[in-house]
Amino acid sequence: MLFEVRQPYVDVSAHDLSLTLGAAAAPALESLRTRIGGLDIELRLLGCSHQALVDGGGVVSETVACVPGVAGSLPGRRTDGGYDFRARVERLTPQAYAARAAAVLARAAADPLALAGVFAPAPGADGSRLPAFTALAAHAPPDGGRVGWTTWHGYPQTGEIVVTASSLKRPR
Repeated sequence: MLFEVRQPYVDVSAHDLSLTLGAAAAPALESLRTRIGGLDIELRLLGCSHQALVDGGGVVSETVACVPGVAGSLPGRRTDGGYDFRARVERLTPQAYAARAAAVLARAAADPLALAGVFAPAPGADGSRLPAFTALAAHAPPDGGRVGWTTWHGYPQTGEIVVTASSLKRPR
């Protein structure tokens, strides 16, 4: 599911993002609910990035967002029991950013387990107008023992796309 967000985005670059576990559900611009392998998953698009809520007897809450007044602290990896989080930043030329953004948004538009919000275009590093976006997709990894979600956060003004991959071990 792809939609246009009619409000300015809060994030301005990859280094502004932080990971918070256990936060309460935040107001969402849009959300996608699904059930995978006995777990209820809600992917939430926030004005300041994303939140994933997974309920399998106990709720796991992951929020990756720009928190006003808090310095960004997005780790490259974090594990906590059966939860695994990984993040990387892709630094791209304006042309490569435009191509990568188009591919991510096309995938989200075609995937019934994905949603993406496209914010108003912002000036890229070369002055071109490129989309800022947040996309989220849920998936069941092939091993069947985990459920997961992947997110992409695009910052045209810096040519960065932050990719996160999270998974949670399913209870038996």
